[in-house]
Amino acid sequence: MAVRKGYIYTTVVIIFLIVMLSVFYTYEFYKAGSKDDTIETRIRTMNDFLDDLKIDSERAAYISGFRTLIALEEYVSETGEFLDDMEASFIEVFYNGKIGNFSPEILNQSSFSLYIQRVNQKSNNIDVSMNITVSSIDFSQSDPWTVVVDVHTAVTITDNKGLANWNFNETYTSEISIDNLKDPLYSVNTLGRLQSFIVATNITEFVVNNQTDNLMTHIENGYYDASDKAPSFIMRFEGDLSSDANGIESIVDISFLEDQEDIVIDYTRSVVDYIYFGNQTTSNKCNVQNMPSWFKIDDNHLSDYEIDELSYSDC
Repeated sequence: MAVRKGYIYTTVVIIFLIVMLSVFYTYEFYKAGSKDDTIETRIRTMNDFLDDLKIDSERAAYISGFRTLIALEEYVSETGEFLDDMEASFIEVFYNGKIGNFSPEILNQSSFSLYIQRVNQKSNNIDVSMNITVSSIDFSQSDPWTVVVDVHTAVTITDNKGLANWNFNETYTSEISIDNLKDPLYSVNTLGRLQSFIVATNITEFVVNNQTDNLMTHIENGYYDASDKAPSFIMRFEGDLSSDANGIESIVDISFLEDQEDIVIDYTRSVVDYIYFGNQTTSNKCNVQNMPSWFKIDDNHLSDYEIDELSYSDC
């Protein structure tokens, strides 16, 4: 009888232990599962945050970049001097919001460094610690009408609860159209009197049946055409008038200059802007059919503007 009771007791203990172990492991399983779900949710939230950060950072790079180009044109226009190094000047203004002692009003609270500071501070709103460090900035042109800004950064993000962390490098790229930005070549060389806004020409035929109406429209509206003979938009800030694959050019409207005071007009030079404002020697054509008497153009541009379809004489 005692043996039987002992057997029953042992059986009950074993069953009890099995039940307790089952409860314990079930609890641990759900506890682990709950923790995994928390981590997964947190990671998903932070990934969404990173996606938004990339979009927002590229938008900020565009705003700072666009305003920097405006600020630099204002700077050369006010000083009457070209920049020594456009890329270095751009990066300084873009990131710090100033060039030397000049702090452009248009970049007030809009420099990229201030944006980075605000992002680092606002990351606390989602309970993370974030540090974005700008390692370098590249500034270039991808085509005659587009400036590209690449901001290279090192990003560190840590969840304040210790659930996850990220360490990676990210490049924020922004493309900025130069459409309707001022041409610094005109601003410096005309004492700020003639402000030429860059607008790509929509004219495909400059001369039609010996009529030059389209060409005059191109000139009077200050339109620009892409040309690998001409300097790029970036080069114009430095007064560098050599040729570039991303070059652009316009034709100087001499009649407008004639209306200005204190501007010396050279009627002997080709009216292609980088030649007129430069010092290169060219062989020019005068007395062009159906064009104003001040219109003179160099031999290298005769076919570009279809002058070779008209009558003219050597200057």
